[in-house]
Amino acid sequence: MNKHALIDSLPVTLAAFMFGNSKMFRESIESPSYEELLKTTTLKYPDIKGEGFYEVQANTLIGQLDPAFYIAQWKGYSYPTLIYHHGNNERPFHNYGFGKNTFKRIFLSVKKDIPANLIVVRAPYHCCFRTYLREIGKLSTLTSLMIASVKVVETLVDFISVKGSRIVLSGISLGGWVTNLHRTFFNSADFYIPLLAGTVPSDVFTSSIYRELTADLAHENRSAVEETLDFKEQFAKRSEDNISPLLASYDQVMRLKEQKESYGKHPVAVIEKGHFTGSLASAELRKHILPHLLGRW
Repeated sequence: MNKHALIDSLPVTLAAFMFGNSKMFRESIESPSYEELLKTTTLKYPDIKGEGFYEVQANTLIGQLDPAFYIAQWKGYSYPTLIYHHGNNERPFHNYGFGKNTFKRIFLSVKKDIPANLIVVRAPYHCCFRTYLREIGKLSTLTSLMIASVKVVETLVDFISVKGSRIVLSGISLGGWVTNLHRTFFNSADFYIPLLAGTVPSDVFTSSIYRELTADLAHENRSAVEETLDFKEQFAKRSEDNISPLLASYDQVMRLKEQKESYGKHPVAVIEKGHFTGSLASAELRKHILPHLLGRW
């Protein structure tokens, strides 16, 4: 097995053992549609007063959720703005130690050299893994947290765009789904850069190595999971050339063939990495993002 694929596979196998009876979607695979969640999810938004951390109250069909965002660098409306969404089980506000934080590695480590506004959105349930593991027993938790993030992003886009800043939305893995969902249902940012993700999330939970973390209930009802999670057809209705996806050739989680096909005719960049090693390839990810953010394309 290729080393990148092996690095993807071993941690998932270990995690499956640790999860035990706490596998994803073990309680329920029922969920409202993305469209219904978009209509019913409302936000109580804070007053934005420059750089800093902001909590958002999201009222959803499954209860009150806790998305948030962090304005890490604000240079002004005359500069472009990057809105970034983290991957699954990251802690995007923890800027110390060795915690999983792709925003820190890709952007904060060199932020003084990036002439742009930098914002990261934190999905609900991403303050505490124990809470996340408890709640992810229901498929509706995943759909609701993604749509909560999508609506936080849209509020930020609406707030910033009226002042003239060019907005680029990017995200990795889970954040790539949020990026693609935002383009599908709003398409209000100027450019989209989904990383290590496509538009068929069900493949991750039913066919990829990640299926080991998913309960039998999902495997036994694969078509229902596909109907709920996948948005390939809705995504395809957007014909604008305003997206530049990036995938990894040895990715065992977001499998290249399936996710690349989900983008239709849109060109897809591919790096010679796996899912885990791809998320650590900060320089390569930054090299893909910055030309689109800074207008050199």
